Amino acid sequence: MRTYARLATVGLVRAPGGTLTRVLVLAAAVALLGAMLLFIGHSLRTMTASAVRSVPLGWQGPVSSHDAAVRVAREAAGQQGILQASPSATAPFAAAEHRAPIGQIRAGAGAILAVPPDYLTHIKTFRFLQGSLRPGEIVLDQQLAATLQAHIGDKVSLAVRKGAKSQRFKVSGVAIVTAPDVVFQPLNPQLGPAPAQPPANVVVMPLETFAKRVAPDLGTIAAASPGGSAVPGAQTGVQWQVQAQVDPSTLTGSPSHAYALSTRTKNRIERTLPGQVQFVDNLSDNLNTAAGDALYAQTLYIMLAVPGALIALGLAYLAALGTVERDRRELALLRARGASRRDLFVLASIESALIGIVAGLLGAGASFLAVRLLVQGGVGLTIGRALAAIGVCVALAFAGAIAARIGASLAVFRGSVSEGRRSARREGKPLWQRLHLDLIALAVSGLVYYLTARTGFSAVVNPDSNPTLSLSVYMFLAPAFLWLGATLLLVRLRGRALAWLVRRTAGERASTRSGFLLASAGRRGPAINRGLVVVGLLLAFGVNLGIFTATYNQQAQVDARLTLGADVVVTAPPGVAARKGLEAKVSHISGVAGTTALDHSYAYVGPDLQDTYGVDAATLTKGTGLRDSYFIGGSASKSIGRLRSTPDGVLVSKETITDYSLRPGDLLKLRVLDRRTGSFRVVPFHVVGVVQEFPSAPKDSFMVTNLEYLQRVTHDPGPNVIFVKAKGDPTSLSRRVTDATRADGATVKNIRQQIVQTVSSITTVDLTGISRIEEAFALVLAGAAMALFVSVGLAERRHELATMAAIGASLREVAAFLWSEAALVLAAGLTLAGVLGWLLSQLLVAMLQHVFDPPPDHLAIPWSFLGSLAGAAMAGTAVAALLAARAVVRLPLGAILREE
Repeated sequence: MRTYARLATVGLVRAPGGTLTRVLVLAAAVALLGAMLLFIGHSLRTMTASAVRSVPLGWQGPVSSHDAAVRVAREAAGQQGILQASPSATAPFAAAEHRAPIGQIRAGAGAILAVPPDYLTHIKTFRFLQGSLRPGEIVLDQQLAATLQAHIGDKVSLAVRKGAKSQRFKVSGVAIVTAPDVVFQPLNPQLGPAPAQPPANVVVMPLETFAKRVAPDLGTIAAASPGGSAVPGAQTGVQWQVQAQVDPSTLTGSPSHAYALSTRTKNRIERTLPGQVQFVDNLSDNLNTAAGDALYAQTLYIMLAVPGALIALGLAYLAALGTVERDRRELALLRARGASRRDLFVLASIESALIGIVAGLLGAGASFLAVRLLVQGGVGLTIGRALAAIGVCVALAFAGAIAARIGASLAVFRGSVSEGRRSARREGKPLWQRLHLDLIALAVSGLVYYLTARTGFSAVVNPDSNPTLSLSVYMFLAPAFLWLGATLLLVRLRGRALAWLVRRTAGERASTRSGFLLASAGRRGPAINRGLVVVGLLLAFGVNLGIFTATYNQQAQVDARLTLGADVVVTAPPGVAARKGLEAKVSHISGVAGTTALDHSYAYVGPDLQDTYGVDAATLTKGTGLRDSYFIGGSASKSIGRLRSTPDGVLVSKETITDYSLRPGDLLKLRVLDRRTGSFRVVPFHVVGVVQEFPSAPKDSFMVTNLEYLQRVTHDPGPNVIFVKAKGDPTSLSRRVTDATRADGATVKNIRQQIVQTVSSITTVDLTGISRIEEAFALVLAGAAMALFVSVGLAERRHELATMAAIGASLREVAAFLWSEAALVLAAGLTLAGVLGWLLSQLLVAMLQHVFDPPPDHLAIPWSFLGSLAGAAMAGTAVAALLAARAVVRLPLGAILREE
């Protein structure tokens, strides 16, 4: 083994230029792979953290009594992985009264949330605007406080049920309940989370005060009892429960891994408290959704990243070809002196290990630098992750080195000693050529794309413990087979197209200098084709990456605008917008182009609770944009016009139209919440059109109606959402709007924030980081590929060029044979990149029909990046040609001509 190591080391040292080239090319390839792995791992961890952070309340476990809630919470809080466990309760109340200076004010029914003093430590279901939670006193939701005109220190009377004696409480604070749909949901562990219609009025009080003064007047409801209905005011008794928050630091890795950890933690706690509690798991429900998003993200990353990495490793094979003749002679000599094929393989393995270690370390360092410079905020690199990345990079570098080494010298490993010493060898057709696998792969790619576009396959996520993709994998076969088929087809051609072009251009016998150069290139068709395969595919990868990323980012903005609703959106507590004149206040802020106010509420269509949007049809387009594609059966202007002309009109989502067999003109009876009484009432509407998309609406079932009519039948105190259209930068406008509305308790979001949220959630896939990494490497590798092709051409033609120099050819004439081949490869590579890159982008963007809502209308072309890519390839060619010309001058003619 020591002899093999010495031979390998001597062989590498004897050719420092070739060794350095192989090391640098491998380092670049594994740096790209390492940076991608670091980024993907960080993206998955970020998706997990985002999913966990977005859950205000992780678990809710219904129990039978106050004592049970306190006992179970105490035992659960001591379990490993639990950040907080608090006893709590929800209950209805029938009415609230306050004697204000203007007289007696009465509010309708609502709900009570009873919590311990330390509740807000880690559970964020409400936040204080004023005051605090004190023993024996209550905190009013902002809407209830506004209705009763109650302030801190006032006395408010609560009637927990009709006919019961009212109890007076002192007001100690005003709050906003930020997650009422979760807090007051019906708790059925068998059915899981079922967010409810938020109650009209909410009172928060200390748990001990609730247990002593309120709970005795109400019965206790069990889990899954009809008394736990999601309809506000229908809850008939006290729902005692344990609310728990899982420690986020224990939920590591990808969303799927965090999902499994969360589920195991819940099962462990339920096992240690047998028969005492079963939890409704809001956290795992959110993680399960994120796990499906992560699968899409990983698949997209793979489809974008792996081709580039494989092509980069192909450069290592091209680099190994630079010393193939010398290696062939040396290996054949070893065979002649008794070395077996196993000995040659061991020698190649040791040589590859030496190159792999150095290249792997360099590549790991380059990947660390790349993610630090190109990924905003870094990737959370720790010592453990860095060591793992180094190990992966070294292993990949070794695998790439030995594959390139054996691939370049395969004839010596397979043939006899005499065959290895021949300078000319005849090779037969490989099996894949005889089976025409390249043409089959291209045909399959076209067929899959046709079926995908025709039938509309999309992701199917299995909601069990390990979410998996089914049909989406089928979709990704089209670009995968196109890559494979195009590569094999180029290999099959072996320069035949170039030879045909030479015959057409220069004829059978060249008579001019340019014709002579073309004829020379035509005889080197296989070698030129080999360079074209690597260079052309690398440039095609860059084109595909640039176009796809630009289109993806374009659609992310469109999707974000539809999800958020407008450039800037102001959400205010009920009644605040009308009472404080928020729309007028916002419309006078500098940078506002227009505003429109909406009332986002809910209504029942049969048993289905659906989002309902009350809009002012006259001002809607002043605050947001509408597309004709949002509506079915008419343009946006016609659909909104019909709504405006029909006071009780309603635009119904396509899904609801189908599910309930509705048609325009039909009477539609909806159950809406009457804010005055706190109970639901049936209200008639008439269908005036079909809507499939609407700003800020969910993607499935929703309705759009007139704001004035909706407020009249629901007695809503006014709109609660304001859409704002910006003249300039939405971010700076958002800050000004926040400053103007902060005192009113409003929350403000802008389109930039929504884009980040949308692509962090796939669409949730943020391609910014990985596209920066790959685009940077594509630019570097494009130049390196052309430089490598020229250097390999110089190494392969040493005898030929030395002979021409020896018989009197000038430096310019000799160098022309190198740069003419490089120019041919560059021109053909750019043409191939344009065609193949565009086709690949078309296939990948076709999948966005199911990722984005709405789908993209056309490809976005990043001209600056494509120009930089072509420029990098040209610069690499020019530099390599100059260096090759200088190398020709220094060729040791005598030594070269004496070689076998």
